[in-house]
Amino acid sequence: MDVRLEELTSQIIGKYLGQNLYSSKGSLLLRKGTQISELHYNHIKEMGYQSIYIQENNSNELETDNLVISESLRAKAPTILQDIFKKLTHQDRAIVAEGKKESIVLAENILKEVNFKIKGGLKYLDLKRKSDYLYQHCINVATYSILIGYRLHYHQLKLLDLGLAALLHDIGILFIDNAILSKAGELSPAEFESVKSHTVKGFQHLGRQCFLKGLITIVALQHHERFDGTGYPNGIAGREINEFARIVAVADFFDAYTSDRPYRRMHTIEEAVEKLKAEAGKAFDPDIVEEFLKFF
Repeated sequence: MDVRLEELTSQIIGKYLGQNLYSSKGSLLLRKGTQISELHYNHIKEMGYQSIYIQENNSNELETDNLVISESLRAKAPTILQDIFKKLTHQDRAIVAEGKKESIVLAENILKEVNFKIKGGLKYLDLKRKSDYLYQHCINVATYSILIGYRLHYHQLKLLDLGLAALLHDIGILFIDNAILSKAGELSPAEFESVKSHTVKGFQHLGRQCFLKGLITIVALQHHERFDGTGYPNGIAGREINEFARIVAVADFFDAYTSDRPYRRMHTIEEAVEKLKAEAGKAFDPDIVEEFLKFF
């Protein structure tokens, strides 16, 4: 089945959906193959989608071999992670402990479902709603990170640790003013510094309030360091950056670059691949980029 990505405009009315669409609660709203009516279009717009997949024909066949994780888990996981983040930022230590346990279970479920034998490469991006972008993003980063870890011959326990670290890498975003995060225009220098602080804030929160140590906190701190030393917060370079953080940096970039953001439209998979190639050895560890690109 051939699909193409289209911007969400009234031009999609009368065409056929190329993927199932889910609510933020994980319930199926529109099934793949549905012919889009004006009512459907208005509903999709209200849900916060900015782009959707359209079928070249109205076949309902689902190409499961090209899905990284099942549609069911992909639909439910963001809401589960949102609840986990709420618990991990709670003042009650017992609730925080519950959130820690649930985060491990979610990482285990993602690891169980990851399709390491994707046929024809990664073709379908997980289109995000504005309302829960952060949680969908973290799920995707965990999934892509596990794929990279698999290419690096990580054993199951190490893949689980990597997946958990990736799930929690952006928890510091919760401590940044949402007005800055949702700003459509260019950030001021002060606003950009505020956004950059999510790495340190996430590191501190995971260590001090969640009592998590080691690689999980390090990934939260280092996932925006660059291989050439021009990243933040500490400007470290090369193998000084923890390997988990170097993996998550690639996964984080790929998912963000191929997502609609308030300040720009999403890029295609092909554009993201070319950007990764161009930044290998600069922003990113070239060996990790090489392994990730084997899925394309």
